[in-house]
Amino acid sequence: MTAARLRTALSDQLTPERLDELTRLCEAAFEEPFTANWERVGPGVHVMAEVDGRVVAPAMIVDRRIYVGGEMDVALDAGYVEHVATLPELHGTGHGSTVMREINRIIRDEYALGGLGTDSTGFYQRLGWETWLGPTAVRTPDGERVRSPRDDGHVMILRTPRTPATLALDSPIAVDWRAEEPW
Repeated sequence: MTAARLRTALSDQLTPERLDELTRLCEAAFEEPFTANWERVGPGVHVMAEVDGRVVAPAMIVDRRIYVGGEMDVALDAGYVEHVATLPELHGTGHGSTVMREINRIIRDEYALGGLGTDSTGFYQRLGWETWLGPTAVRTPDGERVRSPRDDGHVMILRTPRTPATLALDSPIAVDWRAEEPW
């Protein structure tokens, strides 16, 4: 197989054709309609592995605020990972890992913490991500913390040089509310 070439683009730099290609790829990978997801997560940085000019594995980083520590929250600027996918026929070829290594590099260079929500913890653990062990929550627009127990065990973090050394994986963690899937 031809080696993948990595491309990075901001959301507003994607052509309509490229966005349509990413949408179709994500629909095939996640087996569900996907168009509304772009609006839900907002703009960000897209990292794409291309083979012969075709995207075979994308992922995206969006700016989010993650709060750690319960009552005495420490607010951290986080690179939150979204839409990690690989064309189904290319699973196991390493393209997803290649994209995630670049995502990790960007997060380590630009943010205090990386975050993501997943059911595939093993994939991300191999790439340096840690499963959050503490209780998860969502912060409403008025600052109220609402528990999100269905996310417990599915939130992962990536430490960066700016992550507080005292960050404990068993602390409470929260993210700002957004529609549908807060994590």
